Amino acid sequence: MAPWLFLLALALAGVGIAALAMRHALDVSDDGHADHWMEQIVGLRRPVREAPRRFPPRTHLPDQREDATCGMPENNSSAQRDLIRIEDSRVWWESEHDVSDTEDDHEFHRAMEEPMRRLIELVSAAGGTLKVQDAYRPQGIHKTLSLHREGRAVDLTCDELGLEKLAMLAWSAGFDWVYHEVPRNGGAHVHASVRADRADYFAKSR
Repeated sequence: MAPWLFLLALALAGVGIAALAMRHALDVSDDGHADHWMEQIVGLRRPVREAPRRFPPRTHLPDQREDATCGMPENNSSAQRDLIRIEDSRVWWESEHDVSDTEDDHEFHRAMEEPMRRLIELVSAAGGTLKVQDAYRPQGIHKTLSLHREGRAVDLTCDELGLEKLAMLAWSAGFDWVYHEVPRNGGAHVHASVRADRADYFAKSR
């Protein structure tokens, strides 16, 4: 076999292995939708916004209140209707490590799916591991009007990239409101949220 044919065969094999690994990471079954999922994944690797040059602590984008950008929480009794699950082995999920809590950090409002999946791709491409610290939480630590109560907000960290870089990537990923939050009692993180009326990026293929 000619050397160039051997190298081509190796390259094609590598592409196939990478595609299978990606399908496994996203828990996508080969049921006719896999090819469409792969097309979506390629799109998710492209930022939808240019990242700001800086994203210092205690700043947010856009420069207005979260409720002015994302709206107030809707009727929490209907939140279950809009929930979806996100599974990705590249993500560190806090609820899988904190046995003292009953929350499930895999649950999100469907409007969160596109920016969340895009952020996972962007963080992974940058060499980081995205950590989901808090997502849908209908009761508990958050204020009554918190978007966490209907799954439209998520709290994130990333040890490898740091919070400023993570905030920049979250903005590039398309979240409607991103806050580099530094609470007085500690636990700095990136808070990201969305409007409820966002187009459902993935529903079209289901």
